[in-house]
Amino acid sequence: MTAVQLSIVFVPIVIYGAIKRSKEIFRLSVISLVLVFAQSAILFMASFDALSTLQYNWLQKFIVFICAILLCKPLGVTPKECGYFLPSSRSALLFALLIGTVYAGIDIVGIEEHKVPTVETVLFQLTMPGLQEEPFYRGLLLSLWDKHFGRPIKVLGVNFGLGSVITTAIFTVLHLVFLDESWKLAANPNVLEWINFIVFSFVMCWLRYKFESVWPCVLAHNFDNGFVRLFSWFVSTHPRS
Repeated sequence: MTAVQLSIVFVPIVIYGAIKRSKEIFRLSVISLVLVFAQSAILFMASFDALSTLQYNWLQKFIVFICAILLCKPLGVTPKECGYFLPSSRSALLFALLIGTVYAGIDIVGIEEHKVPTVETVLFQLTMPGLQEEPFYRGLLLSLWDKHFGRPIKVLGVNFGLGSVITTAIFTVLHLVFLDESWKLAANPNVLEWINFIVFSFVMCWLRYKFESVWPCVLAHNFDNGFVRLFSWFVSTHPRS
């Protein structure tokens, strides 16, 4: 499945690279493909027996996070270039919480039926999705592409590069393209969902560029996911009379 998803993203990039005769595009495409395949393999590997009673893949998410941290230097980018240091600006926290709140509100509006989440669900969504995805997508992958192709386009005070487009495409397709019950390739038919994921990814890129750190992105991402589950718990346990 991952191979099909990545083909949707990288076939146009490889064709562009062939037209431009760019060895760097081919090289980074191969590296990105290997990294995403490795991430998928880790996320879908069998859980250890000690954690088999848990509902979510806590360990796998944490392993992806550690791998993203450890692989930056071997791949030619520094921890600072990947945004693995804490932001120096105090306003990063405020921006992160504001963006997380806005997106949580958008997600809450889109939920038709609120089900009572388990305690594990709330804790997992408050901590792990952003911890795994932000250092990987907006940290490692983003930096690999930006280091070689720069960030020539300025938007809202920060410079964007090809890396933001590539990582947004991968992030969105991996979330919204899937195999249905008949094992046929399908895509989420909701156009608003596509817009939501694309805009969210670019906003995370903006936050990452603005404060030169992935940690505001981790906070915003987890606050979005976690607050939605907390709201669902509140609505489900406090029904209107």
